[in-house]
Amino acid sequence: MRRSPRHPRSRRLTPALALLTTLCGPPALAQYRPPPMSEAQRLVHDGESAQVAASAASASGDKKEAEEKYRKALALFEQALTAEPGNVTAAAGLGASANALNDWQRTVDRVQPVLTANPAELNLAYPVSVALFKLRRYPEAVPLMEQVATADKAEHLIVHYYLASYYLYVQQGDAAATRLKRYLALRPPALAPNDFQIHELLGRAHVLRRDAAQARASFQQAQAGRPESPSVQFGLAQVLELEGKLVEARKLLEGVTTRFPRAGDAREKLARLYLGAGDVAKADAQAQALVKLGSSPAAHLLLGDVRFAQKNAAAAEAEYRKVLQLQPGLVLGQMAVGKALQAQGRHEEAIQFLEGAVRAGANSLELWANLGSVNRRAGRFQRAVEVHRRVVELAPRQALGYVLLGADHFATGQWDQAIEDYANALQVEPEHAGAKLWLARALAHRARDRAGAGRLEDAVRDLRRAYDLERAAPMARRLGAALLETKAYADARKVLEQGVTLPGATWRDSLLLGYARLATHDAQAALEAFTRAGTQTEEPDEQAETSVGAALAEVELGQVDAAVQRLTAAGPSRAAAQVAGANLPRVLVRRALARLESGDAEAAERDLDLVDKLGTGNRKELVKLAQFVRGLARAEAGRHAEASAAIARSLKPAQPWAWPNTRALATAFVLYKKGQVPAARRQLTAAAKKPMPGQPKWLTAMTGALHRREAALAYNAGKLKVAEKAFKAALAGSPDDAQLQHNLACVDWRKGRTSDAVEAWRRLEPSVPVAALNLGIDAQERRKDAGEAVDAWRRYLAGGTGPRMAQVREWKDRLQSLHGLAEPAAGSPADATVEETP
Repeated sequence: MRRSPRHPRSRRLTPALALLTTLCGPPALAQYRPPPMSEAQRLVHDGESAQVAASAASASGDKKEAEEKYRKALALFEQALTAEPGNVTAAAGLGASANALNDWQRTVDRVQPVLTANPAELNLAYPVSVALFKLRRYPEAVPLMEQVATADKAEHLIVHYYLASYYLYVQQGDAAATRLKRYLALRPPALAPNDFQIHELLGRAHVLRRDAAQARASFQQAQAGRPESPSVQFGLAQVLELEGKLVEARKLLEGVTTRFPRAGDAREKLARLYLGAGDVAKADAQAQALVKLGSSPAAHLLLGDVRFAQKNAAAAEAEYRKVLQLQPGLVLGQMAVGKALQAQGRHEEAIQFLEGAVRAGANSLELWANLGSVNRRAGRFQRAVEVHRRVVELAPRQALGYVLLGADHFATGQWDQAIEDYANALQVEPEHAGAKLWLARALAHRARDRAGAGRLEDAVRDLRRAYDLERAAPMARRLGAALLETKAYADARKVLEQGVTLPGATWRDSLLLGYARLATHDAQAALEAFTRAGTQTEEPDEQAETSVGAALAEVELGQVDAAVQRLTAAGPSRAAAQVAGANLPRVLVRRALARLESGDAEAAERDLDLVDKLGTGNRKELVKLAQFVRGLARAEAGRHAEASAAIARSLKPAQPWAWPNTRALATAFVLYKKGQVPAARRQLTAAAKKPMPGQPKWLTAMTGALHRREAALAYNAGKLKVAEKAFKAALAGSPDDAQLQHNLACVDWRKGRTSDAVEAWRRLEPSVPVAALNLGIDAQERRKDAGEAVDAWRRYLAGGTGPRMAQVREWKDRLQSLHGLAEPAAGSPADATVEETP
C-alpha cells in the first residue's frame, strides 16, 4: 500500500492516541446500590416524610390533614423506637410529632429515657423540655430549657419565650429580661408584628428589676403595637407606682377600668392601691366588681384582704377559704387563712391548718415561714425554731430564715442567739433592713442586761454597734446614757448632740444632752439643753426633771440662789425629787461658800443649818465639806476656837475635794480673822511652797489681806510706822485700790502730813465715802472750820451707808445748832478714821 506523502505517520498515531486515552481516563465504575435499610430506619424515613407532609398541610391551613399526617408520623416513629429503643432520630421525631398533637405526656414517657442516655442531644432535650413545661413540671423543664437556650438557635426560639414566662412567674426580672432580648434577636422577620407582646413582657421584667425607665420604654413600645391594650396600660400604671406617683397610677387605672370594665388585673391593682392609701370603701367596690367578673382565686383573695382591712377577720376567712376551694394548695390562700385565724385569736386552729397544708405536700418558703411565726405567736417557741430552721435549709442564701429564727430567739430573750441569727442574715443579704433593725434592738436588750450585771463596758460596745446599725433617736439615747454611766462624757455629748437632731427625738434626749454638757464643763450649753427639754413637754413630771437639770447648770454658772429655788420646789416628779434631794445639800454648801466670800457669815450659817436638816445621807465627803465650810463661817463670826476644831475634823482623814495644803490655808484664814498676822503669814508661806492650780491668785489676795489687817491693827495701836509699811506693802500688790490709798492717807494725816492726806481724801471721796467723814474731821479739828465740816459730813450722810451714820449725824446736828463755834461735846471725833477692807 502506497504511503501518502503528506501524512507519513498517521496510521501509527491513531493507535497510540487510543491507547493513551485508555490509560488516562477514569476507571470503570460498578453501579452503586445503598445497603438495604433496617426496619427501624425505614419507619423513621416514612415518619419524616409524613412529618414533612403534616408541616405542609399546617402551613396551608388544613388542620385536619395536618393532624392526620402528624398521627401517622407519630405511629411510625413509635414503631421505629419500639424496634430500636435507643434510636435518637426516632425519639426526636416522636417528640416533635407528639408535641404537635399536644400529647405532652407521650413525649415525656417515650423520649426522656433516650435523652437520659444521650444528655447532650439538643434534638431530644428540646421536645422533652417543652413537654415538661406544658405539663407544669417546671423544676424538670427549666434546666433542660436553659441547656437548649445556650445553643442560641433560631429553631429553638420558643424556649426563650417559655423561660422568660417562667422567670416572670418566679419574680426573676433579670433572667426574664435576658431571655426576652434573645427572643427578639433570634425571631424571624415574619413574627415581627407580634413583638408588642414581647415588649410587654419585657416591661414586666423591668418592673421586677425596679428599673422604671427601661420598663416605661418597653411598655411604650408595646403600646405602639397595640394602643388600646388594657394589660399595657396596667404595666404603665406599675411604672408610675414604681416611680412613687401613686395618685397618677390610680387615675390611669381608673380610666382603664372605665374603658375596659372586664380588665381584671387593672381592677385588682387599683383595689390594692386604694388599700394602700387607706380608702377601703373604694377598694371594696373594685373587689366586688372583680368577683362579679368571675369567681377567681385572685378575686376572692383581694376581697378577703378588703374584709381584713375592715377588721372583719371572720368574713376575710370565708373569702380566703373560697380561694382554696377554687385552687387547692395555693400557698397564698393557705397563708391568708392562717392570718385570718390568728387575727381571731385562733392560733391553734391556724397551726393545725398550716400543718395540714404541709402534710398535704405544700413545700413553699412562705408556708413554712408563716407556720413558724404562728407557732411563735402561740407561745410554741421550740416548734417555731424547728420550722424556721427548715426555712434556712430551703433557702440558705436568703436572709428570711435567719431573720425568723432571730425573731423566735428575740421573743424568748435569748439575745446571744438572736444576735447570731440576725448577723447570719446580714452575711447573706448585707443590706437587709429588717435584719439590721432587729439586730440593733437585740444588741440594745443585751446591753441592758449586761449593764444590770455591772458589765458597763460590754454594754457600751453592744450599744455602739446597735447605733451604727440604727441611727435613731432612741438608740442614741441608750448609747448616750450608757456612756454617761461609764464617765465617757465627751463621747456621750457627741452621740447625744447627734441624737437630738434625729427624727423622733424627745425632751429626754435634750435632758441627757444637758447632763453630758454639764459633765464636760459647758454649763451655759447645758442650761440651753435643759431649757429646750422643758419646752418639748407639757407633762408636769417631765418639766420637773428638766428644771432640776437646769438648777445644776445654774449652780455651775454661779446662779446659786436661782438653783436653790428650783431644787427646793422640785415638783411632782419622784425622779426629780430624788435628784433634787441628792443635790440640794451640795448646792446649799456651795451657796454658803459664796456667801462667805461676800462676808455674809450669818446667811452661810443658815444654809448649813438647812443642810443639817435635809441630811446628806451616806455622802461622807459632803458631810466633811459642810463641816469645813461651817468652820470658815465660824471664823468669820469670830468664833475662832470652834472654827479651828471644825476645820480639823473636816480634813481628817484627807478628803478628795481638799488640796494637800488646804489645812494650812484654812488655818492661815482663821489666824487672820483672830488678828494673829505673823502666825497666819507663816501658815500662808508654808502653803505657798507647793501651790495647786488656781491658788496663786488666792494666795496673792490673802497676802494683801494680811498686810491690810496688820496695817489696821498697827494703826489702831498707834504704831504708825508699822501701819505705813504694811499699807505700802498692800498697795504694791493692788496699786489701784482706792481704799488702801485712803487708809495710807490717814497715816499721813496722823503723822502730820495733813496737806497730802487732805488732797488724797478729796481725790478719793467719789469712790470712798469715808473720805468725806475724814475731811469733816480735818476741817473741825485742825482748821476749826465748822461750816466745811458740816458740809463734808452732810456729803457722807448722803451716801446712806456706813457704820458711823448715827454718830456723824449727831456731830453735824450739834455743829449746826452751835453755828459751828462751840467745842464738840464729849464723844466728838478726835482723829482720822481708817476702815478695814475685807
